[in-house]
This record gives sequence, C-alpha cells and structure tokens, in this order.
Amino acid sequence: MATNLQYYLNKHYKDIKILYVEEEKFSREKLLRVLKRRFADVHAAIDDVEALQLYQRYQPDLIICDIKMNQMSGLEFINKMRALNEQVQIIATTTYDDQDAFIQSIANKVNHFIYKPIDLDILLQAIQKSVYQMQIEKELTKQKKLSRAILDFQDNPIFVIENDEIIEFNQAFSNFTGISKSQTQLHKSKLLSSYFAKDSSYFYPNDMSRWYEEILETGKNAVKMHWKDTHSKDTIFLLKTAAIPGTNQYLFICNDITALEEESRMNRQLVLMDSLTNSINRLEMDDILEMEIRRAERLGQPFSIILIDIDFFKHVNERFGQQAGDKVLHTISTIVQQRIRESDIFVRWGGEEFIILTPGTDGNGAIELAESIRAIIQDFQFKDIDQITCSFGIAEFTRGKAKNELILEADKALTQSKNKGRNCVTNYNQES
Repeated sequence: MATNLQYYLNKHYKDIKILYVEEEKFSREKLLRVLKRRFADVHAAIDDVEALQLYQRYQPDLIICDIKMNQMSGLEFINKMRALNEQVQIIATTTYDDQDAFIQSIANKVNHFIYKPIDLDILLQAIQKSVYQMQIEKELTKQKKLSRAILDFQDNPIFVIENDEIIEFNQAFSNFTGISKSQTQLHKSKLLSSYFAKDSSYFYPNDMSRWYEEILETGKNAVKMHWKDTHSKDTIFLLKTAAIPGTNQYLFICNDITALEEESRMNRQLVLMDSLTNSINRLEMDDILEMEIRRAERLGQPFSIILIDIDFFKHVNERFGQQAGDKVLHTISTIVQQRIRESDIFVRWGGEEFIILTPGTDGNGAIELAESIRAIIQDFQFKDIDQITCSFGIAEFTRGKAKNELILEADKALTQSKNKGRNCVTNYNQES
C-alpha cells in the first residue's frame, strides 16, 4: 500500500492545490513551509472569511482546516465547503482532545482528523491518503466519462432503473423520450409507461405502474414491445434487461427491430395469403380468432363471424371448367373485400367457403353486412356463367365462448340457410 501511495504522490503532487486555514501565526507559518516544499500550489488563510474567498478563487483539491476559530467554527466552514464541493478532501485539526469534535467532524464528512500539536508524519500520511483518494476519484470520473461516451455512441436507447427511479440513460434514450440530461432530478420509471402502444402482438403491461416489474416477472431476458416516441412514431423494440451484480439496478437496452418486424410481417403475409383470392388462408385464422377473442373479452366488445358458401359451386366447375370456377372465386373475393371495412378480416376457409370476422359488430350488424353482400353477388353478371349466389351463416361472440364453438355455430347457421333453399342469410339461434 505504501508503495502505491508513494507512486501516486510522486506523480501527482505537482497537480494538487491546497488551502490551509489556521489562525495561529506560528503554527501556520511552520506548516506552510512544509507544505510548500512538497506542493507547488498552496494558499493560506487566517480565518474563514479569507478561506472562502481563496476557495472560490483557486478551487483547491485539499483543505487543511483548524476546527477552532474566533468567528465561524471550523465545522461551519467545513459544512459550507461540503455544500460547494462534495468531493474536496478535508483534513481537520484541533488543539483539543475533544471526542465531541471528532464525532462532529465525521458527521461533516471530514476525511481525516488530526490533533495538535501536529505530528508531521501523521499529517503527511493523511495527505498521502487524500491524494491517493483524489486520484482514484479522478480515475472513476474518467471511467464514467468513458462509459457515458460509449453509451451515447449507441444508437439504441439504454437506461438504468434503481428502486423505481431512472438513474442513468444515454442520448438515444433522451432523443426518444424527450427526457433531458440537463434535468438533475430523478425520473420515476412509470414515466415510460406512456410510451406503450396497445398491440396484442407485443408485450403490454397489465399494470402500467409496474411495467418493468412485469417484464422481470416473465423470467425472460428480452421481450418485444411496441412504443410510440414523443412524435407518435411507432417503434418496435426488443427490450433486453439484466440485473447489475451487487446492486438493485437493472440495465435496459432497446434494440430497434421495427424494420425486421415489418419484413417478417410481410413474409408471413405472403405465406399465409391465398394467392387466388387475395385473402388470408385458413392457417392464420386460428391465431386471428384467438387474438380477437382476447381483445373482445378485455374490452367487453362484441364481434361476429360470417361463414359464406358459394351455392352449387361444384356444378360451376363441372359445367364451365376449373378456370371459370377460379374466376368466380376471385370475383366473389373482390366483391366481398370492396364491401367490408379495413378492420374486418376476410379468410378463405375452404374450397368455396369464406369467413368474414367483423370486430365490434354484433349479430344484427353482421346480418346487415351479409345481406348487402348476398344481394351484390346475386345481381352481379358473371361472364359466360349463369347466376351465382351464396349462402351465409352468422354467429356472434359472447363472453366465455370458445373459438371452436363459435365456428360450429356459424356452420350450423349456414346449414340452415342451405336447408331454406340457399341464397339467404341465417343468424345462429341456440333455440332453433
């Protein structure tokens, strides 16, 4: 330890500025000679008033101060120094073997406490330790600046939470959230809850005030989430989190995967779309229906499904050929998609069967929509083909109903339409 201390002292003494505060002239001049032999930048004050002036002018790294003064006590002066600079090293001296002064010195964050008459060796050891501590703090400050530069170099938002407070973040995080680094106060983690966009495809907290705890409780080190920035721009992040060892801190890194998610969505659409009718194929319907059921349960909103079957489609293929049959499928798909809303979902369910999922629409609304489609198809003039009609079966979702039950009800209603002579709309009735 002594070798390390001596190394730092020899290397860094020339950079240290000292302020020495002592009223008694003989003691002040004696110690001043000792200090000036070892330090190039030493300033002496006879009282607290002069000491404050010298501190403000020279900003010393180390203060050696007598606790007992005629005007302000040394402890009051030290307290003022601490208010100005938390990091400045302070060595307190006193002629009194006073336990209370020692305790008060500790309370005022004095780094070292030395009794008078001052033992030069003890004082030099205290100075050595103070210089060593200053160099450690300078290294830590340098490391923090380097870490800050590395963080700010990252394009992805990065932040740290401790005890529900955002204690650190980089420039990318500041740009995304609008939270400024110049603001000295800590920010509550719940501030970030306002950036979550409701999207069933991504993580969304049940309790916004506990959003990051809910992420930790998943047991996963990464979740996908949908955030909107201060300009309401949508961004999909892969949020990675890790506990910082030995602390109550958690590191969060937001990797922007918006482009990847869009590409994945488009590729998925290509795989799950029916190329002939430009509708979603049956493989995707299970996931869509489950998602809509969860949404309807959460929001307490109805939705309906409309099952469509082309009447006597087998005869069309047999009489006019498969190419004509494909043209009928494509034309009916176009008619339906031009009639439904953007929020409605159109699925090719089977060979000549389709399903329309209508969010926020009850049975009556679904009947109205189905009737309008039925009439358009009935009146449409298919080239070189006799009149084409369709039969419709409708089922309305109610709380607690399973997806298979809902589809079965629509199928039963469709069967009823066929039994009535086809080209009609039937809403499922449990009593019928």
